[in-house]
Amino acid sequence: MRNLFPISKAYFDGKHRVMPLAEAQASLESWFQTHNGRYLLEREQRALHRVMPEMGAHRMMHLGVTPHQLLTGEFNHLHNFSIGAAAEYPGDSEVVSDYDALPLPSETVDTVLLHHALEFSQYPHEVLKEVARVLTPCGHMVLVVLNPISFFGLTKWPARLLSTQAVWRHHSLRHRRLLDWLRLLNFQPIKAVSGGFPMPLLWPRPDNDVGFMERIGQKYGLPWGAFYMVVARKYVAKPMLLGSRRRKFIRIPAVPAVKKNSVIKMPFSGEK
Repeated sequence: MRNLFPISKAYFDGKHRVMPLAEAQASLESWFQTHNGRYLLEREQRALHRVMPEMGAHRMMHLGVTPHQLLTGEFNHLHNFSIGAAAEYPGDSEVVSDYDALPLPSETVDTVLLHHALEFSQYPHEVLKEVARVLTPCGHMVLVVLNPISFFGLTKWPARLLSTQAVWRHHSLRHRRLLDWLRLLNFQPIKAVSGGFPMPLLWPRPDNDVGFMERIGQKYGLPWGAFYMVVARKYVAKPMLLGSRRRKFIRIPAVPAVKKNSVIKMPFSGEK
């Protein structure tokens, strides 16, 4: 009985601990191949095309929850690349790195797409700060996050105790909490959408028409979809000049000029 409490505590801490993304990618990729995973991707793909078309820029970076780019499309960017989290599963990634220590100079990327990379990272706030560092001024950040205030988000609490799948072990990032983080990093949210309203066990087939709850949720913009998507723009403050912009000159008192050929006589010590 004396050792029962620490053993139970260690068991529940292990169930609630968020795994490193490099270790969870294989399990997450297999879940996205299931019926529920494919339906979630289909709804996210449609939502992404509604918020991305007008954001043409030079470079776009993809930080995904799996080594493959599950959300695809042409988004008017000249250069599109992705960074993976695990060297064992490079997938479509050109580079492998920790998301909280990106191997990029500051202010070099115009658009960053984080596909569930935030809530499945061990340190989501550090990932957000690193993405803010590499974004150019007025650059855009697109975040796809699982909604904890939804049927899917509430299912995670009993499922993480009964299942070993990594999809149920992630941070619960509420929409308002994420907006507060973005404002602290000088980001201005400009768009937000949600999707995936049916219960996880009642999600329709991805190739079929959406169900009744999905149509109601999209029509009235209900906030309890399985995922939410936020588009934010990096804000850079400009200095403001106070008072008049005219140059102020320093007035120098005038000194009487001395003639060029004038001779100044100095008295000698012997003169009286």
